Amino acid sequence: MAVAVSTRFKEAVSRKSRKEAGPLTPPLPRRWSLTPSDLYLLIGGAAVVIGGMWVRHGGASLFVDPIGAIAAVGQLTALYGTLLALVGILLMSRAPWIDQVVGSDEVARLHRLAGFASVWLLVVHALASTAAFVSGDSIATPGQILDGIVDFTLRQDGGLGATVAIGLFMLVALVSIRAARSFLAYETWYGIHLYVYLAVALGFTHQIALGSDFVGDELARNTWIGLYAIAFLPLVLFRFIAPIYRNLRHQYYVDEVVMERPGVVSLWVAGRSLEKLPVRAGQWFGIRALTADGWWRSNPFSISAGPDARRLRFTIEAVGDGSRRLQRLLPGTRLFLEGPYGLLTGAVRTREKVLLIAGGIGITPLRALLEVLPARRGDLALMYRVPSKDSLVFKRELQRLADARNAEVAFVTGSRDSYTFRDDPLSSAGLKSSYPDILERDIYLCGSPRMMAKVEESLKELGMPKVQVHLERFGW
Repeated sequence: MAVAVSTRFKEAVSRKSRKEAGPLTPPLPRRWSLTPSDLYLLIGGAAVVIGGMWVRHGGASLFVDPIGAIAAVGQLTALYGTLLALVGILLMSRAPWIDQVVGSDEVARLHRLAGFASVWLLVVHALASTAAFVSGDSIATPGQILDGIVDFTLRQDGGLGATVAIGLFMLVALVSIRAARSFLAYETWYGIHLYVYLAVALGFTHQIALGSDFVGDELARNTWIGLYAIAFLPLVLFRFIAPIYRNLRHQYYVDEVVMERPGVVSLWVAGRSLEKLPVRAGQWFGIRALTADGWWRSNPFSISAGPDARRLRFTIEAVGDGSRRLQRLLPGTRLFLEGPYGLLTGAVRTREKVLLIAGGIGITPLRALLEVLPARRGDLALMYRVPSKDSLVFKRELQRLADARNAEVAFVTGSRDSYTFRDDPLSSAGLKSSYPDILERDIYLCGSPRMMAKVEESLKELGMPKVQVHLERFGW
């Protein structure tokens, strides 16, 4: 039977960690008391305020006839489509009270849902508003709607900007479809994604100038401006000001480059006053090389060793242009780091026993956790799955850590197709056979999307509570 970790155990673990780490341990990040429900309550409250504003301006009275109903749909989809766009921006602001409560993985999922829903609503807004405007005694035909859109774009003040905004939203949505992303480099996708800020700005000017809920109502207009401020101020603070401040303070640079195995390189990053950097094992940074061809590109990587306030280690596999470029950096190269981010840390631990399950280069954050997670003899275990022995990273380090921490480390080699259903170590039966007490453990998981999905399904079959499973997906 699984037993929750007591408060006394957590406090003892914290005291033990500080004592063993010594004076050079970086400060721990602040833990926020907010919950995901608080975020949803904030969004729901904004939706209620917007609905009340629309009703106050007589929006509900439009439903007396079909054309009026179409106009009402146009108004509501504009308001709520914009709200969802602002929610998407807020979610990706890297505000710690969001990332440390919801987690990067869930934030990305919610951002994606909000983004697609926003685009659909705004497209409906454009069609419905135009249809209501050009309709006479009967509802406009598709041809009349198209002519109305062209006329609005070319003749109406602010019309061109509004149409461009809708087009940019649709472009960003198109390149965010998984099938499209498979044909795009990360840098191309990211660059196109930035156009959403221009789209939101153009949409804002259109709404303030022509929006029926804002023209002549100062309270409504100020409320709308306040919603934009709630979304954009955290973005400016945590995506721009905070990273710039930290980089000016810490002056990161490449201290050492180490070949771990063919195709895998570790960058040891040093800087000033790293003992003041609040970072946990398991977290990740966006790394940007301050070189002629790298200053505008940021790639996410987890630290692969416990932070010791002297240096940070990032271990990078050559899987794309960005990672290969970082592997070729020379000692002394200046870096711009964004972070730390992520919830794949000891802070989310709920049980005394822990099982780390890594696949391929997904070993990097789990290697750091293996080093620092407090545990008694036999309570800490690592399963490391790779296609072959040549694919192993940190083999000697992991063996040394296993001896030093009295932890169990298992190297599982073989391709996905080399196991039958019965002997697959990542199947529910395989995991239960290897770790009979698995339901009494917290699971930390990092690997390829396919591998992680397999383990998640196996854990679900075993009846593992979701609160005991910790993972973050780092795909884009």
